[in-house]
Amino acid sequence: MNGLKEKEVQEYSYRAADRDYRKHSNKSNNKNKIIIAALAIAAIIIAIMLLKGFFGKPTFKLIGEQKVEIEYGTEYKDAGATAKAKFSDISNKIVVESNVDTSKIGTYTVTYKVPNNKKYDTYTRTVIVKDTQAPIITLNGEENVEIDFGKTYEDEGCSKVEDGYDGELSVDNIVKEEKKLDNGDIEIHYTISDSSSNKADKVRHIKVVDKTAPVIKLNGKAFVSLKTNEQFNDEGATAEDNKDGDLTSKITKEGSVDTSKDGKYTITYKVKDNNDNEATAQRTIFVGETQATGVIYLTFDDGPSANTTPRILDTLKEKGVNATFFIINYSDANEALVKRAVAEGNAIGIHGYSHDYKTIYSSLDAYYENITKLQEKIEKTTGKKVMITRFPGGASNTVSRKYCSGVVTAASKKLLENGFKYFDWNVASGDSGDVHTADAVYRNVTNGIKPGRNNIVLMHDFSGNNKTAEALPRIIDWGLANGYRFEVITTDTEMIAQKIQN
Repeated sequence: MNGLKEKEVQEYSYRAADRDYRKHSNKSNNKNKIIIAALAIAAIIIAIMLLKGFFGKPTFKLIGEQKVEIEYGTEYKDAGATAKAKFSDISNKIVVESNVDTSKIGTYTVTYKVPNNKKYDTYTRTVIVKDTQAPIITLNGEENVEIDFGKTYEDEGCSKVEDGYDGELSVDNIVKEEKKLDNGDIEIHYTISDSSSNKADKVRHIKVVDKTAPVIKLNGKAFVSLKTNEQFNDEGATAEDNKDGDLTSKITKEGSVDTSKDGKYTITYKVKDNNDNEATAQRTIFVGETQATGVIYLTFDDGPSANTTPRILDTLKEKGVNATFFIINYSDANEALVKRAVAEGNAIGIHGYSHDYKTIYSSLDAYYENITKLQEKIEKTTGKKVMITRFPGGASNTVSRKYCSGVVTAASKKLLENGFKYFDWNVASGDSGDVHTADAVYRNVTNGIKPGRNNIVLMHDFSGNNKTAEALPRIIDWGLANGYRFEVITTDTEMIAQKIQN
């Protein structure tokens, strides 16, 4: 009995031990299975990663900006790109395609093709070709101009406009704007835009300066003759400046006159404007028996004319001297010039109603009618009966021989019998012949004037005779500086006549 129990107990112990072993063994197997599964999953993940490394999409990167702007006409150099695949650089396998044309404004595309297995991945860069350069305006004349105050600048405009993209633009499209600056200067802006709205602005600067001296005008005559001990009354002068206006109060006077002593005296009038431009004028006074160097009679034939006579009258008035005008028939429009000449102290002489040699020298009656017809017209205009005349071509002309023999001889006699005096000249300017410049007129006149005599100077105020109008101020200044007296011809003037040739 006891033996049986021991055997059962022993078997029970074996069975219990077996159960514990099998239980422990199952736990170990489960743990191993989990580890194996985890390793399998890790292997799969690694395999996937490896497969992606070998067969995944290459990486691509642009060098530079994705959008590029360049100037029209410049060279486009693409910055390129990089690409990597299979852990290697495949940048050299990138295929670049470009349609960029820098000769034309527009938006272009640069295409980059990156190999990916048997196909290409495509990437792009945008290139914008622009025109940002303004046109170039070329001016006529200088960009910097200097003009005198009070003068008007005649704009010379622009010669051409060139644009790098559009080519030559029409100057008619230029917009011009004039701006007056605070200092008195002027800017002229010329603007134009091209097809890309690039605006060009060219500026001409006009500097306004005052270089013009005031004008002094003597009250009364520039030459005065007094008897010994006769009182001298200085009539003074006025001064006007183109910028500063009336400067009469600023005139200074130098010199004095002692009428108790015979001699030549000079009163000098001076004035400066606010820019130190100085003007001077002189009055010459002869006391007693003292005589001037000589007398100058400025005479003008063939006027009046609308563009030359006013300039001559202006100069005479400015210089304070007078002249004699031997006129021909005049229009209603020029009648005012005849009146003005007389009102300002000048003398009017008869040159003839007509200047046509064939008509006026055809007979004595034709010539004399030519004189009296104009005489009547002048008297209606001025109220004065003119008795001084000058033969067309001069008393010594020979062209009259073609039309009537002896006509000048007969005409000169009849003129004198009827109270007329005729005057030729002893100084010729040459302004109706071969002389074409103001300098030449000036030289001819000043070289021809002689001291100690009456100098009758022949000049002309026909239309367009600018050379004489320009020379006249210098001729007068020369005469005054050399002590000559300027007078007008009257019937009391000693007649100077050339030798009659017909």
